[in-house]
Amino acid sequence: MKQTVPEDRSVYVGLASFRISESFARVARNALGGELETLDISSLRRLPPKQLVRTLRSHRGKPFALLLEDESSAVLLPVLTVLAVVAGAATVTVVRGDGSSSTVRKRDAVRSTVALVVATISARRAARRSVGEIAELRTAPRARRDLSDARGVLYINANMWFGLKAGGSVGHVAGVVNAMLHSGLDVDVAAAAPQPLVDDSAGFIGLRPPRLFGLPPELNQYRFSQSAAAQLGHRDRSSYRFVYQRLSLGNYTGAQLAREWGLPFVLEYNGSEVWVARHWGRPLANEALARAAEDASLRQADVVVTVSDVLGEELAERGVDPQRTVVYPNGVDPHLFDPARVTDPAAAVRRQLEVAPAAIVVTFLGTFGKWHGTDVLARAIHKFTTTERQWIEQNDVHFLLVGDGLQMPAVRKIVGDTAEGRVHLTGLVPQADAPRFLGASDLVVSPHVANADGSRFFGSPTKLFEYMAMGLPIVASDLDQIGDVLQPSVRVSELASVSEPGPAVALLTTPGSERELADGIRHLVDRPDWRTALGANARSLAIERHTWDAHVAAILERLEEVCG
Repeated sequence: MKQTVPEDRSVYVGLASFRISESFARVARNALGGELETLDISSLRRLPPKQLVRTLRSHRGKPFALLLEDESSAVLLPVLTVLAVVAGAATVTVVRGDGSSSTVRKRDAVRSTVALVVATISARRAARRSVGEIAELRTAPRARRDLSDARGVLYINANMWFGLKAGGSVGHVAGVVNAMLHSGLDVDVAAAAPQPLVDDSAGFIGLRPPRLFGLPPELNQYRFSQSAAAQLGHRDRSSYRFVYQRLSLGNYTGAQLAREWGLPFVLEYNGSEVWVARHWGRPLANEALARAAEDASLRQADVVVTVSDVLGEELAERGVDPQRTVVYPNGVDPHLFDPARVTDPAAAVRRQLEVAPAAIVVTFLGTFGKWHGTDVLARAIHKFTTTERQWIEQNDVHFLLVGDGLQMPAVRKIVGDTAEGRVHLTGLVPQADAPRFLGASDLVVSPHVANADGSRFFGSPTKLFEYMAMGLPIVASDLDQIGDVLQPSVRVSELASVSEPGPAVALLTTPGSERELADGIRHLVDRPDWRTALGANARSLAIERHTWDAHVAAILERLEEVCG
């Protein structure tokens, strides 16, 4: 885990829009001929302004590299350049996804500063214009819009994703689109970039995001909303049966288009972006406007689909009639996540990690957010590798943590050097690689924790259903929907009185309990018969109840009821 930097290699401070993948990190190191200490805007923007400047200035006099893993990240190049100037970088080099590089000269930095000012003015103008558009959508009555005989769907994902496309949202988008295709619908996906794992039979409409980003970053969402509506507005509406949008911060494109076209509107609501920013990031500078944009889309939607009972109750509190709400958990594609399909790729993962075929691999896969409980897992791992080293070595137990995110520095610190050779941190990997990493696993963990503000956990972790479909035994937190989905189950605290798993699909722990998580892992490592039974039961349940096809069927059924 600990890397030693050769004395003859420079250490660059890498600035990126979002956390970069390990594969791109290797490309960047090769292009620079040095090592990387990476900072990303998504983490930096959580800091108060003074602390952000102090963090940057702590790298004064070092060479900086601006890391553009994909072309969509180029809109943030002026911001990255200005941050490097603020930091007092000795030199500034741009490295792109293909490994090409270029030096940022002084005049380039001046141009970037001017471009940033211009983009900021444009973003603020867009936000002022949005005030009126959102107010109209919030107050206008929702007109009766009947379903036509057309078979087309306009699916809008107006997130401006940067860097590697990974995580549960990727699986959700592909799952819903592909399930719509399976149902006989023709789907056009409108997004800023092609969506990973979406079937080739879907159409793709590339939405041009702003060429440059202004500050604060959130205001660019309103520029994109207005631009997306204009780019899509000229399309032939007669080919579409309804408009579907995955709600994103500051975007109300779907509500505008559906109202203008007289088509039914389905809104996917995975939680309030305002709440997420306040509790898991940094409060928005314009919370009221972002909240109003959410309200406008919720008001205009004929059907609102969400993934948990907690979110269904929240929607009712926000004035959404339960008769036009669909509550259905996230799902999985059981053909993509099929252990029989990944036998060889999974073996290759083990060879790459230098893990023996007979070793026991305990895996977590996710984006290391505050809610994922990776710090709890890290403490359990530290206990295993320090106080139970003999048991670890006797059973050849390895821990595989796939992903990256806000909590990764804490995980590295907690695990420490005692886990050398027993803990494998992959960094971000493409969503398409998830099945082969899970295929290389013997058991998986979902150590999610409760929300720090005391509110109920509202998530529906996509990885949970992927674990199930891969036929893996699961140790998971008994936390709202997680515990509801994983039924029947056995509580770790009651294992002493249970002789066999029976129909159980998982072991459940008290959220946040490091001891119960460790006890559950130990129980399954010592009992291969339990691993086999729990995994088989979990896959059967996933196929029976939790496919994306079933998720979309529920949406279409409600849409027929409301607009048929």
